[in-house]
Amino acid sequence: MIPLKSRLQRAAAALGNCPTVVLLAAAGLIEIALGSLLGLGRPASHVPAFLVYYWFAAVGYLVACWVVSKDPGTFVRARAVAWIWVAAIAFRLTALPLMPSLSEDAARYRWQGMVQDAGGDPYVSVPEDPRWEGLRDSTWHRVSSKDKPSAYGPVVEQLNLWHYRLIALSGTSPQAQVWLFKLPFALAELLLGIALMGLLRAASKPRCWILIYLWCPLPVVEFWVEGHNDAVAVALVVWALTFHLRRRPMPALALLAVATMCKFWPIILFPFLAMRRVSSGWTVHWRGLVAAAAVGATLCLPYWRSLPAVLGVLDGFAAGWRNNDSLFGILLLLAGGDARLAAAVGRAIVICLVAGLVAVRLRGCKGELVAICVLLFLSANCFPWYLSWMLPLAALYPSAPLLLWTALAPLAYHVVPAYEAVGLWEYDDGLLFLEYFPVLVWLGISGGDAAHRLFPKRPP
Repeated sequence: MIPLKSRLQRAAAALGNCPTVVLLAAAGLIEIALGSLLGLGRPASHVPAFLVYYWFAAVGYLVACWVVSKDPGTFVRARAVAWIWVAAIAFRLTALPLMPSLSEDAARYRWQGMVQDAGGDPYVSVPEDPRWEGLRDSTWHRVSSKDKPSAYGPVVEQLNLWHYRLIALSGTSPQAQVWLFKLPFALAELLLGIALMGLLRAASKPRCWILIYLWCPLPVVEFWVEGHNDAVAVALVVWALTFHLRRRPMPALALLAVATMCKFWPIILFPFLAMRRVSSGWTVHWRGLVAAAAVGATLCLPYWRSLPAVLGVLDGFAAGWRNNDSLFGILLLLAGGDARLAAAVGRAIVICLVAGLVAVRLRGCKGELVAICVLLFLSANCFPWYLSWMLPLAALYPSAPLLLWTALAPLAYHVVPAYEAVGLWEYDDGLLFLEYFPVLVWLGISGGDAAHRLFPKRPP
């Protein structure tokens, strides 16, 4: 009787001997799983089935990542990379017809475009204000956070305004306009992939590792089904990091400023791009920082009177609301339930960590990847699409725990059925445990091994 461990080792060896066939099979599994989502019509109405199909796609994805990271030399030719892109585009076009349903963000983007077109200000106007009652239509029930103004940056708000004006000319129904609102962000996600090709080249990584981003089902679902706007900021961040690795701090910092004016989280990356260790100590790219400040101020001009109001919304988002959090829950417990104290401690940890990572000066974008991941783990809010912030950098440094996280993150959608039925938004602690515990434990083990390699014990 052959032991199970030996059987698994033989199976892995057999698969390793035919990587192209395995990759084709993985692509087929991903495509079948994504195509099955179309049969659901509306994933929010069939969350358990959605999760099953998503996990089938995730299995194909994880196998594909194992193949290209184990033997990247097999796929170095341009034809192999082109084939990876063709499959990735096929995945996205398969999922595109679905209407956003797991999230209400696309309907909210459209409303923010409508209110600006009607003369309102997204940083002051709130959907429930009677002044904007005339904007309510068949999508009104899908507009989220009706008592809150926008928390997005001015670049995104300008995109919302001009895209709404464009699609309003088509005369399509409100529901169709919500679907159309995901198209610019889906296009931005393709540009993100192109930018990542440049980053892989600048970091001297195998081009075929673009698969680690492109074949992941998470961006397919979050950008091509749900239409989240994070793709714009992430694409700009990837582009900025490419310039950074090529030692061009001025455009790198300017692009990072634009990214921060889309969503505000990229601000944590400024120390990595603005400071550089030299033989005599440290140098700061002051001209790049001045250019970044000028770019940011210019982009804020359309909203300069009301933009400060967003600080209150961001404060509430960072401390007042909890959505799918992990380590923030531990901070909250230690803080005796004081959410503001827990958020302040989390911010302090992130700031100290960034300072330490800048001082250590890890090569490539390792420090940036660690900083983004810690930010996600310590945040009071970590929706599944937030993982797109770290996923492009995971393509530079493939990490099995982080890739597993992209497979488990959609467990957060277990709140959707109760929310749609009775308006109750409440996470199940057991499912949160299943989402985060394997990832955190695995990261802890692999992080300990990495630290041992970086700082080995000296013999007595």
